[in-house]
Amino acid sequence: MYCFGLIASMVSTLGAAASSDDATAKDLQLFGGNWCLISLERDGKKTPPEELTATKLAIQANKFVLRKNSVLASEGTFTLDPIRKPKEIDETITAGPNRGKVFKGIYEIDETHHTICFGAAGSERPTDFSAKPGSGRVRAGPG
Repeated sequence: MYCFGLIASMVSTLGAAASSDDATAKDLQLFGGNWCLISLERDGKKTPPEELTATKLAIQANKFVLRKNSVLASEGTFTLDPIRKPKEIDETITAGPNRGKVFKGIYEIDETHHTICFGAAGSERPTDFSAKPGSGRVRAGPG
């Protein structure tokens, strides 16, 4: 009985790991490409449309480059955990003003849109997609 439970547990764990890897690969593929901002809110303040159109995000594999008016604003790597609810993302900044900082966030993604919400560096991961005044959060995505 213990052997069966152990084997079942191991098979379940291996299945979950494969499922997690598949989900991560799928979301990484969805993230890939060149993105433009539809909306951005930081600490309760909406970004003006002209800044949105000047900001471009390029993602390849787990690396990103954010440019504003073609000037590097931020660059780094990220890891995804699509099994969590909401899905989780951690960004490590390798270039730009926040170099060396890690930002914890949550995300939703499909073939045409992604919504993301980050807490300030060193803060707790957001649990919802809000960027209310005083929260220190940044939210980007439709709506």
